[in-house]
Amino acid sequence: MKTRKIYLLAALFVMVVTSAKSQTTDPEFGVKAGIVLPTLRGDLSGLSDKSNKMGLTAGVFGRIGNNIYFQPEINFIAFKSTFSYQGAAYEAKFRQVNVPLMVGYKFINTDDLNLRVSVGPDLFYGFNKPAAPAGTAFKKFSAGGVLNAGVDIGGISFDARYSLGLTSVNKELDQKLGLLSVSVGFKF
Repeated sequence: MKTRKIYLLAALFVMVVTSAKSQTTDPEFGVKAGIVLPTLRGDLSGLSDKSNKMGLTAGVFGRIGNNIYFQPEINFIAFKSTFSYQGAAYEAKFRQVNVPLMVGYKFINTDDLNLRVSVGPDLFYGFNKPAAPAGTAFKKFSAGGVLNAGVDIGGISFDARYSLGLTSVNKELDQKLGLLSVSVGFKF
């Protein structure tokens, strides 16, 4: 049953991307930067004093399609999270590449103004090894889903999004990552 759902989602994704390509004008490309507000969620009984520090994001994006569009991105994200586990304090510093693959719809689509929303999978790869209690480790790869809302005014793009971690970044501590980000981009 689970395999059927995956095939159904993959088929739906291919149909939407194909639809976006069939109505394409010209692809757009851009650069973006902003802030990230992370949450490292975990319900394990030994976790306490959880605190997350604002981080930074910067990356590139492409957009293909008209009213329905496909928007892949590659972003670098840096943030830190502090927590205590069984009385010891840890400061986990994260340096990651984030690859959201979003499909979206433009509610307003004019030459000077676009109001849009998009969703899709979000993949993460960690470059460093954040501090973790002995016998535990943060995984290099994780995945989630992203919901994005944005406005384009001329060549300037404003985005707000939430990325919900669906896989544990630290299996032993049952921690999952959530990222709220706000960014400004420039299309060329």
